[in-house]
Amino acid sequence: MVNTEVERSVIMEKEIKSRELVRKAIHFENPPLLPLQFRSDEDKSDIISIGYESPAGWEAVREGEDEWGCLWENICTGMGQVTEHPLEDLENFSRYTFPDPHIESRFENAKEKIVRYSGRYLLGSLGGTGFNRMFFLRGFENLLCDMYEDEKRFSSLADSVLTFENGIIEKFSGMRLDGVMFFDDWGTEDSLMINPGKWRQLFKPKYKEQFSLVHQRGMDVFFHSCGYVWDIIPDLIEIGVDVLNLEQPLVFGTDEIDGIERLAREFGGKVCFLTNADSQRTLNRGSAPEVQEEVEKIVEVFGKFGGGLIGLADATADHGFTPPENIEAMTCAFEQYRAGAETGR
Repeated sequence: MVNTEVERSVIMEKEIKSRELVRKAIHFENPPLLPLQFRSDEDKSDIISIGYESPAGWEAVREGEDEWGCLWENICTGMGQVTEHPLEDLENFSRYTFPDPHIESRFENAKEKIVRYSGRYLLGSLGGTGFNRMFFLRGFENLLCDMYEDEKRFSSLADSVLTFENGIIEKFSGMRLDGVMFFDDWGTEDSLMINPGKWRQLFKPKYKEQFSLVHQRGMDVFFHSCGYVWDIIPDLIEIGVDVLNLEQPLVFGTDEIDGIERLAREFGGKVCFLTNADSQRTLNRGSAPEVQEEVEKIVEVFGKFGGGLIGLADATADHGFTPPENIEAMTCAFEQYRAGAETGR
């Protein structure tokens, strides 16, 4: 609760600064400070995630079931995985009803959050999108088979999923959000999950349509993807991704150059990176000094382009298996860089 006019003024100044910092970083306009995202403590964050919910009155028939009819099991931690797919049986296609994105009650909490954080950079979150949502519904192996054996069925499912997502994008636009985050994991540890040529044939045109919609509505495109997605990074930039959220930057390394330097060399100045100390290697298996050293390298290497970097300052804090001292080391390192820039040190 704000008790004085001075406190109100300080908060208002932070809100305005946060939004402009993020915008300047995304569009290479020389932000005076390094913008940071905190997912576990949004009061500290320059970026506020705005989601949507299942509509009022919806109730799961079974424990662990989502609105789409997917049955989730939390095998380890985090979001878990789907163990039953509502469209695994082909007979279910004819009677399946896709969720309605336009129901207003989906956005009640989002509207409250927008008021609370008015002035921060407001990022609409679509949750699991595109390919991910499709294999949640159909099953991973079934969906891969559909790509090659029944493109008509594949395209029908893809169009239905994207119609829902585009409806949510339209709602986000009406709430005057600043950007939209797509979450679509495409990489294994050493390659794309499907042939890059097949990806360009089936998915690239659909992404291009979605990203164009986001830009037409005056918002930025954020795209998260885990794993080795090197082959399609140029394509993603070409069709309109403004911010790439890559949380395993070291996976892109070769024998000659590490992944952070390789990403900056090839794509620095072309797309903004939302990233962190590597979530699979340094954060999980490194020491706190190694985490700090990697953050220093990220800021140094990506900080040469007049923008193009947002620090994900608490990545994996909600995963449950990252050593807390490593998360603290990463957070402190990012915050020190931000404070140093702010005070001119």
